[in-house]
Amino acid sequence: MKQNSEVSVEKNEKFITKVGLVTTAEAFETVKPLLKLQQELKIAKGDFKVLVCTAKPAAVEDERAIFFAPSEIKAGGNIENEAVQDFFKLKFNVFIAFSRNENRLKNLVFKCAKSVIKIDHKRESQEADLMIETADVHAYQQEILKYLKKLKQIR
Repeated sequence: MKQNSEVSVEKNEKFITKVGLVTTAEAFETVKPLLKLQQELKIAKGDFKVLVCTAKPAAVEDERAIFFAPSEIKAGGNIENEAVQDFFKLKFNVFIAFSRNENRLKNLVFKCAKSVIKIDHKRESQEADLMIETADVHAYQQEILKYLKKLKQIR
C-alpha cells in the first residue's frame, strides 16, 4: 500500500509542468507578478510560455515573451509567425489570461489555447474554468496559487 501512496505523491509533484500566459503589451508591466508563478510553481523557464498580443512594436523585456500581432493572421486563419504557431501546438496544464482592457486577439488566443485548466479575471470569459474577478494582479496571482495548491493536494 505504501508504494501506491508514493506514486501518487510523485504524480502530485508533476501535475503542473507547463504554464501559458496571454496578455497585452500595455498590461505587460502590470503582469510581472504573474511571471513569478514560474518560480513559485517550480516550472522550468522553457515550460512557462508568455504570449504578448500587440498591434505595434512593444518594449517588453522578457526572454519568454512571444509577440503576436493581428496582422500575422492571414487568409484562412493561417498564422505566419512560427513561434506563435508553436505556441498553439502546446498543451498546457494551466493557461492564464490577464489584460487591462478588452483585447480581441487576447480573447482569441485564450479560446484557442489547449489547456487542462484555463484561468481568467474577466467575468465575460466563457472559456475559463476558473474566473477570479479582480483587476488587482497581486490578488489574482495569490488566488491562482491558492487554487493550484488545493488542486495539487486533490490529485
